[in-house]
Amino acid sequence: MAFAGVAMAGRRGQPQPLVRARRVSALRSVVAVSTALAVFAVAILVHIANPVLELVPFFLGPLAAAAAGLIAFTLMPAPTIDGALRRRSSSVKPRTLSNYSPSGQRTRFGVIVGTTVLAAVAAGLLSKAAPDGRSLCTTLFPAECKAGGPYLFPGWMFALPVLVLTGVLVLATVQALRRVIDAPATAWAELSDADAALRRSGVRLVFRVASAPLALTLGLLLGMASLPLVNAPLLETGLDVNAAATLHTIGMVLFGAAAVTLIYGLSLAFLAVIGAIKLPRTAFAGPRSELAG
Repeated sequence: MAFAGVAMAGRRGQPQPLVRARRVSALRSVVAVSTALAVFAVAILVHIANPVLELVPFFLGPLAAAAAGLIAFTLMPAPTIDGALRRRSSSVKPRTLSNYSPSGQRTRFGVIVGTTVLAAVAAGLLSKAAPDGRSLCTTLFPAECKAGGPYLFPGWMFALPVLVLTGVLVLATVQALRRVIDAPATAWAELSDADAALRRSGVRLVFRVASAPLALTLGLLLGMASLPLVNAPLLETGLDVNAAATLHTIGMVLFGAAAVTLIYGLSLAFLAVIGAIKLPRTAFAGPRSELAG
């Protein structure tokens, strides 16, 4: 709220179209973040109230929160540098995502989406049901499934909701990007650079907001899958010593990959927060500052 107050206060001497764009951008960020936090809080409460769901609500919280935040971001008025209502002009030059996003940015997002989907599908295919019907164990252990504790594996009970929410998040991301790109352009030629800078920052923010929970979810999938494998030599799995040792090694590799992925996801989340704070000021920075950031 303090950030919103400062960001919406505006600056003396700045053109009014920029001041209005800044205020709308600040309000939009605050509403989107508040919506995401509320959804994540609900996920935590559901997790606490329903132990039978194991970690599923907490596990899905980041994906649900990001999707809700992006939907709120899309529904809020776009922070355009206005004036077109009084000075309407036409342009036949189409605006596309490539105008405001480098190919590497789009490729990284595609890779994180694809990797998360593959990890969820693999976890589901390598799972089996516990006696109570919950898919929480791995087929890599021949012994009868013992759900929970060190045997807990991200089976279909985790994988299916992850796949559904990943699809929802991708759709919300597409709509948010479209809203940034299709928002009316400034009718003031002297503010066209500021308009483009605002759109580039908006696109970058949307990609970071969408990528962070995907990376966190991927890290949680890999980490949860690694724990029963790491403990294979100590558990009653029905495996011989050599097979248990091999799964232990695979589990350690997955655990290392999970740690790296979680750090990457947390870094993206931090950068998304910084981007949300900086976005209302982007229009004032101009192209030089935008390129430097």
